[in-house]
Amino acid sequence: MQFLEWNYHIEALEQINGFDAQEKQEAKQALLYLQTILGDDFLRRSSLEEPFVARHPLLRTLANFAPSSRRAITRFARQLRILERSQNLCNVVARLHNVTQFDHDALLIKLASRLVVEGLEARFEPTMEVKNNQKQPDLRLEDPVAGETVFVEVTTQIASQREREITDANTAVFTAVFGTRYDACLSGRWESMPSKHALGRILEKIDDAKMRAINERNIVTVREDGILEMALCRRDQANLLHLWSVERDLSGNGLIGPTMSCNDTVRIKRKIRDEQVQLPEKTANVLVILAPDVFFRAGGLRRVAREVEEGVFKYDQVHLVILHGEYIGDSEGPSACEVGEHRYKRRIVDGFAEHDFVLVNRHSQKKLSESFFSKLSRSF
Repeated sequence: MQFLEWNYHIEALEQINGFDAQEKQEAKQALLYLQTILGDDFLRRSSLEEPFVARHPLLRTLANFAPSSRRAITRFARQLRILERSQNLCNVVARLHNVTQFDHDALLIKLASRLVVEGLEARFEPTMEVKNNQKQPDLRLEDPVAGETVFVEVTTQIASQREREITDANTAVFTAVFGTRYDACLSGRWESMPSKHALGRILEKIDDAKMRAINERNIVTVREDGILEMALCRRDQANLLHLWSVERDLSGNGLIGPTMSCNDTVRIKRKIRDEQVQLPEKTANVLVILAPDVFFRAGGLRRVAREVEEGVFKYDQVHLVILHGEYIGDSEGPSACEVGEHRYKRRIVDGFAEHDFVLVNRHSQKKLSESFFSKLSRSF
């Protein structure tokens, strides 16, 4: 399958619109670097399922042929380069093929690279002497000037089963449409999630519809009663897809639905409870949680602070809890505000909006120094 070859993605850079020559060259170098670091067979090892579904986050990024996805690849390669001299980085790189671990390790790499740029030294797990089954934080940061040591534990707010099903179905569709040639576009709506058998049938319909759209130079629809309605057309005829989408109240160029309910703040407090045990009691510590949906689904920052800080205050050895999220899109622009003693920041990086909500535990026994806190604040 061409999609699982590095060369396919390197050659496909020439077909991506809205990408200038320098960006294409940087993305090419990033892909070559990742091929060297991760291995020629990394993409194949990361997904061996039938029907093929790009569950691995790096494969999902590659399945999106928008310029923003290749900028994300370039940033990830740059972060790894920054950390090349950090102790035990090889342990992190060796498990990047693991679909269940990648989001955690990508956030760990992002955090560590930013703080190394600030002059700190990073050591990955094991971060302390290994003895008596002692818990090991993910990251140890040392300030060589001040002699200060801080431990960081990184975790992810795992998507619910229903969210994972939606993600898997979407990436399977995107791979079916873009997996061989980037010459089509799509728009549609999920009414409900398909079974594995139904998904296989839908992917066959999509493959047939794509070929008809390309050969007949017209819009072609795919329908599965009660499950999916979508349309495809040639990329150079995207205006046809726009008209079809407007008639159905769709924005075009993607899939939407179905709706979901959530209890994000409750799950975050559980995550704090479970992860704080990794952190030592004699130092100031930081817990970073990848929780992207909390910035949109939990009822606003004040409600998040009110509901989550109770879980933060319980644990003396945790000075900061950082909720982090990242999304494609920069329409809102950067912003910052304070919610009581806590801080929120939205920054725009290469077309991505990054959200960070830093929750401060005023009851923690150990505090970060002003110097260390400043370096962390510039990074998050």
